[in-house]
Amino acid sequence: MTKYLFGLGILVVAVVGYFFLAPPANPPAPSPEVAGPTAPTAPPAATPVPEPVAPVDTAQTDVTPATPDEETLLENMAADTREGLPAAVTDTVTLNDALFLPRMRIMEYSYVTTAADAGASARDMRTLIEASAETICTEGRQMFEMGVTLRNSFEDRAGNLFQRVYLLPEDCQRFY
Repeated sequence: MTKYLFGLGILVVAVVGYFFLAPPANPPAPSPEVAGPTAPTAPPAATPVPEPVAPVDTAQTDVTPATPDEETLLENMAADTREGLPAAVTDTVTLNDALFLPRMRIMEYSYVTTAADAGASARDMRTLIEASAETICTEGRQMFEMGVTLRNSFEDRAGNLFQRVYLLPEDCQRFY
């Protein structure tokens, strides 16, 4: 159990470190300049007519679109996590990928297990994630407040996906 906590601790430290070292998502606005009378300006140029866009099926997309700053922040977080791969979480579980899926608003961490009983290894990790939910939620608060879901995917040695563990923004709201 200690090795699982240690491995998850490393992952949590990486996420927290990112939030402390990353530039703020909303930089401070520049102060308005004090100016005297202004010269007349030219009329604005004609704006181009937008191209027609296909209708969006709102039944499939319940999430609000991310601002470019939020999306960039989340993509950078995934890229920073991916830089140090592979990272051993336990003796048998290794983090092998991290990515942000913008359309689905999912931050995904993929793990591979080398254990003979892959299911037992994933159950142990699921239990560990559920027990550490409060810590994960508070340290990743900025991510969860943007409506991002954390998805942990587990694969066996052959690359077969056999389990996914989700931590939803709604799950984290009780800790704030």
